[in-house]
Amino acid sequence: MSSTRKGFFVDLDRCIKCHACEIACRVWNGINVPSYRTIIEIESGTYPFVERTNVSIACMHCEEAYCMAACPAKAIYKREDGVVLVDSEKCLGCRLCSWACPFGAPKYGSDLKMQKCTFCNDRPDWMPRACEEACPTGAIVAGTISYLEKIIKERKVKRIASQIKGKRAFMYILP
Repeated sequence: MSSTRKGFFVDLDRCIKCHACEIACRVWNGINVPSYRTIIEIESGTYPFVERTNVSIACMHCEEAYCMAACPAKAIYKREDGVVLVDSEKCLGCRLCSWACPFGAPKYGSDLKMQKCTFCNDRPDWMPRACEEACPTGAIVAGTISYLEKIIKERKVKRIASQIKGKRAFMYILP
């Protein structure tokens, strides 16, 4: 399954916090709730050597999805390709999935149900995801895990936000 499993990675050295990915997500999905993708800023270091890192976060379609495990109605499920989705017919709107998700990915919608990134479910595989397409710096890359690993090696990326490991932490330092 890992050769077909899909996910995202964000090149932290390329994200400029322009919010184009958030807007593209909102427009493509026709949503008014907060975008399924959010930009956060992480500060590190101590004065006067403070560093800021921008991270574009969405559902990471985790290998072991905490949101799926927390859902009492079994409304959250995983497709064979690893994409984690919400069945709105089954969703109770209890928000347990949102509390369990380390990325805060599930959002409470105007329909009183949980909503989240669908990996642009309605786009063909050959087409970039909306957030990826709108990113002016190429910081967001989507695809199969093997494709993402290839891109990471080609770019010689040192810092990434990734779902490759499918764990709670989203920042990894590559050798």
